[in-house]
Amino acid sequence: MSLVNNKYYLFASYMFVILFFILFFTMYTWAKRSEKSGFRILLRVRLNIADWAVLVFATITLLSAALTPYNSYFAFWGLPTRRDGAATQLLYIAVYFIVSRWYKPRENDFVFFSASAILVALIGVFQFYGMDFFGLGGRHISAVTADGAICSYNTWYLTTIGNINFVSTYACMAILLCGFLFVRHNSKLRYVWLSGSALNLWLLIMTSYSGMVGTLAAMVLAIPFITQSKKYLGRFFILASSFAAVLFLHRLFYNTLVLGAATAAELIILAALMLLLAAAGLSLSKAAYAPQPDAPVKWKRGVILIAVCIIAGLAGILIFGGSDSAGPVYQAREILRGNVQDDFGTHRIHIWRNALRAVPQRPLIGSGPDSFYYAFPRDAQGVFNEYYDKAHNEYVQILVCQGILGLLSYLVFLGTVFIKAVPKAFRNPLIMPVLAAFTGYCIQAFFNISLPIVGQFLWVFAGLVANKNVIAGTLGRV
Repeated sequence: MSLVNNKYYLFASYMFVILFFILFFTMYTWAKRSEKSGFRILLRVRLNIADWAVLVFATITLLSAALTPYNSYFAFWGLPTRRDGAATQLLYIAVYFIVSRWYKPRENDFVFFSASAILVALIGVFQFYGMDFFGLGGRHISAVTADGAICSYNTWYLTTIGNINFVSTYACMAILLCGFLFVRHNSKLRYVWLSGSALNLWLLIMTSYSGMVGTLAAMVLAIPFITQSKKYLGRFFILASSFAAVLFLHRLFYNTLVLGAATAAELIILAALMLLLAAAGLSLSKAAYAPQPDAPVKWKRGVILIAVCIIAGLAGILIFGGSDSAGPVYQAREILRGNVQDDFGTHRIHIWRNALRAVPQRPLIGSGPDSFYYAFPRDAQGVFNEYYDKAHNEYVQILVCQGILGLLSYLVFLGTVFIKAVPKAFRNPLIMPVLAAFTGYCIQAFFNISLPIVGQFLWVFAGLVANKNVIAGTLGRV
């Protein structure tokens, strides 16, 4: 009998869950009684709401994996092509606790991240224009499906990450983290962060729209932080100027190398915008100092500006939605008008509608981590000649696979981290960029999937926001 389906494996899963409960509560009780215990040192601080929420999420994840009506082995270790089972998600949670308790921020860490982001972006950009120096482009892949069959197919492997959806998630976070480090921090190396942000925008242009939505939405929500002083606003204009330069170069190279012609009017507009933003940014950034840590926060102005941007954006979509039925702006306009079609969002509407049909089958703790392929209704598979093992929406994915309790605990965790970080971000130049990257990830996750190659960043950023060393100080040099 196969290991993945026998009763002994299921019994071991139950015992693992029981031992998890016993071990955690025993050690926590011991820590409360002994101020000098090793576990007390491990925790450092008392568990807060976010900590408890993530522990509840971990417990539900384990229970869901142990009680899955499908393949127990895949529920714990994940599908061979995804590896997003309970074991991976528990490792995410471990990363959150390690970063939030032990990590001490250093400037070089963020410079190194930006340097690696520059390298990742350059590989992808050159690859897009036909200069695939490392031979990553076309790959013949053999993979084991959820049913145990072996499938073989060709795929396009973008930069060092792979699928454009994962690249989109990575680029979104890199743009926001590096960009707002440039805006908010006074490091002499901040132009490394500026380069990392601009080049990852170039990379993002070549990927899916989910990362673009996350980036734009996070930047709109960051308006109160950007307008906190003329210095920050000026640096943001410089950042925006670098974005305009990237768009200019992309259109120039793309039109010349790929399409064989350049659009002069478009290039002139982008060049003029780049120069205007750069001039405004340089004049403003030198005009004033950053606000003092105890300066009052102008919440009202920030909220009004966010509302104006949202209303203007929605109005622009409704007025200039275009006629390209495959375009995201057209589809967004039709959704705002109440016309929701299954083929919108590269068939995401079809996936979400049918995924919700699976929830009543196991509403509380779901069908088991990484079991979406099994839980998704059979009659909805193959409709567009596609088969789905992910919801292409992390929140729907959790709802189906870990149930209502899993989704609620996950949302409490994310919401608590965000709400607690906002007031601190106005006064701390490091929290704000991390919070922006965290927010961008959470927004783009509504249209994307999570895999270990990018999913870990969310938990790292959450740990950074909750880290006392980050809250108390700024970046130190090594």
